[in-house]
Amino acid sequence: MKRWILAGMLALLPLAFLQAFPLDFASTASWGMGNAGLALDYESDSFVANPALLALPGREETHLLASLRYQDQIESTYIKNNEPNPRLVQPVADWTVSFSAGSLAFTVQNRNSLLERQIAANESTYDGHKTTMFQFDWATGRAPFYFGVSVRATAESERLMIEIHDDRTFLDYLVQTSIGRYESLNSSSNVAFGMGLLLDYKWFKMGVVSNQFAYARADDTLIISGNSMLKTLDWGFSVSSPTYDASNQLHLLKMQGAFDFLNIGSDEDRQLRLGMSIKLQLLPKWSVSLLVGYREEKPTPSDLLAFSFSRGLQTISLDAQLDTLKIAVGYGYPTAWYVGSSASINPLFLISFAVSL
Repeated sequence: MKRWILAGMLALLPLAFLQAFPLDFASTASWGMGNAGLALDYESDSFVANPALLALPGREETHLLASLRYQDQIESTYIKNNEPNPRLVQPVADWTVSFSAGSLAFTVQNRNSLLERQIAANESTYDGHKTTMFQFDWATGRAPFYFGVSVRATAESERLMIEIHDDRTFLDYLVQTSIGRYESLNSSSNVAFGMGLLLDYKWFKMGVVSNQFAYARADDTLIISGNSMLKTLDWGFSVSSPTYDASNQLHLLKMQGAFDFLNIGSDEDRQLRLGMSIKLQLLPKWSVSLLVGYREEKPTPSDLLAFSFSRGLQTISLDAQLDTLKIAVGYGYPTAWYVGSSASINPLFLISFAVSL
């Protein structure tokens, strides 16, 4: 019964962005900031990006966060050409449960994505891909230095030639992705050990993270690799205005900014991410935030400090926190539009729900 309820909730969500979730080592709240925030503790699951954030003072002793998202790209030509399922381009459904107690945390996430879209007379077909992640985190430290470690296990499975009929899109998507059988990809499963450091001066924080200084794939033995550590090395900092004033009253506005370099030693995955948010604080647990972000691939080290809008993605989202419920709606578009060049990625939009207890 629980499985049917969860599947129904996933299928009711509309569309968003593939690189947005904890499987990509980002907090559930960071999409609008271009997924930046290695040193920014703005959500209870921020430690997924940097385990050292678990040790910060002021965090709740126990915390449970459950989130749901559904995502896709936007391709207007599918609508203009009257193709089957024009709004089902590369859909991704994602759910996450994260629990923290003191300096320990556990996170589980399941992501289901449909790729390789093909069309026929009255249907579209896809290859389904499912990824499941389990992550354990631990942290310790004393101001201003904090240290954390993580253990992350992932497993993948696939289902080929999923058929979604145009006259029953909702039902087919629900059945094929949530109930249909997926075949395990044993060679793609792995376990990775990571670590994170944090320097905290309240309004300024700096983080250094390596997501994979040791790893094991499938049935292979554990490998401790300096090369892997360098390729997954991340560095970032954040700045934040205070939440309360000198008389312990809420500031009406709170501003936060983050700047990250990810995978510094990898020519394939190196990225720049930056973002800022402006939060209207109505009550301690009631707020509305406007988030703006930017992310860009960096093929060579010399690109790190240069901007190339032909490779960038701009994100913007509106987040509302209503006591224990958080709702986010976002939109992303290629910055190649700014310079009039062709874009390799379609625009995107996101909607997500998270319950915090």
